Amino acid sequence: MWRTRLGVAAIAAVTMLAACSSGDSSDSGRSASGSCAPGVTDSAIKVGLLYPDTGVMAAQFTGFRAGVNARFSAENAAGGVDGRKIDYAWQDDQSDPRGNLQGARELVAQNAFAVVQYTAVSQQSVAYLDKAGVPVIGAADQPGWAAHRNTFTVTLTSQTGQSTTTIGDFVRQQGGTKAAVVVSFLSETAKLYADGVTKSLQHAGIDAVTQDVDGTNAADVARKIISSGVDTIIAAAPLDLYTGVLDAAVGAGHPFKVAVSAVSYDPRLLAPYGRQLAGTYASLSYAALERNRPVQRRFLQAMADYSPEVSPPGQQSTIIGWLSADLFIRGLKTQHGCPTRESYMKGLRGVTDYDADGMLVNKINYATDQGQLDPCFDFVRVAGSGDHFEVVTPQPLCGQRFDTGQ
Repeated sequence: MWRTRLGVAAIAAVTMLAACSSGDSSDSGRSASGSCAPGVTDSAIKVGLLYPDTGVMAAQFTGFRAGVNARFSAENAAGGVDGRKIDYAWQDDQSDPRGNLQGARELVAQNAFAVVQYTAVSQQSVAYLDKAGVPVIGAADQPGWAAHRNTFTVTLTSQTGQSTTTIGDFVRQQGGTKAAVVVSFLSETAKLYADGVTKSLQHAGIDAVTQDVDGTNAADVARKIISSGVDTIIAAAPLDLYTGVLDAAVGAGHPFKVAVSAVSYDPRLLAPYGRQLAGTYASLSYAALERNRPVQRRFLQAMADYSPEVSPPGQQSTIIGWLSADLFIRGLKTQHGCPTRESYMKGLRGVTDYDADGMLVNKINYATDQGQLDPCFDFVRVAGSGDHFEVVTPQPLCGQRFDTGQ
């Protein structure tokens, strides 16, 4: 599976002495050192970044820090937020739950005002940060995010007992009638994703079978699902296995009518996998860069200016990094004077129409959408030439949430 990493932040100082008036430290959050709250001074605010820079999952998150860096640096270049520039420290969770918890502890010890994170092992750190009263912003990798009042996510694609009609509606529109959901069951989140997709397909009247790919090879997976008579494959699996199954199906004379992957939207994949992926689809919880919206042009320019080492910039984890940083900034813009962690969370919980200036395809209401699945997806297709992506519909496809009865 693919995603992304890398970058550095800008630090600056703008005097704003009136922002932090004197008062009782327990009310204002002002400490003896002169900061307004942990990590906040008159001229700067410190954020913690937490993600796997090393370990077995590091390649999936390669561009996260670069995307965060680009967004924070662009905001700093425009003067910061309320006169404060954004600084950050980061910790490597080493793709391990214990490392993730330790990284969170280190960031709190370093007086990070909030933690921006993207990982696959956040369950313990989110609970710890909730008890510590520290806001957490990012992409929810665990359904447990919804149980904590301190969490704010830019995307949520799997949740216990929930699904949406979106994937099922899309497959039906493309002519699919029977589908195989191919996924690794190594994590609870993967199981929830597979269950949600299966329920969505069934809701649309599409027969669906689930295939666990752990410990199997592409030929075996292809043989099993082809023998079941499916014409559609929905995959959250390593690209080598996914493309191997696509090749095996073609070789057997049964190419899939519809093939959708949750992880194939990445320009780096086109050179090694473009031939196999040609004509297949990817589902996105953010707007495809091919839509060329003004915010996407700003994103690409900021990446070129502040994180040029990541190329091409349109990698999933880079975009998630940008979105996570943007949401943190949106929360800051609800504050005046000296923000406390509590006032920050209250302010961000009052944001009811967040879509990162059109970068997201879902408008998120943080007062009501805690733990609610994304109902909208953008779908792109790998062109027949295998060398570029193209949007499928004039607008992203939006469905309805429904309970699965679990």
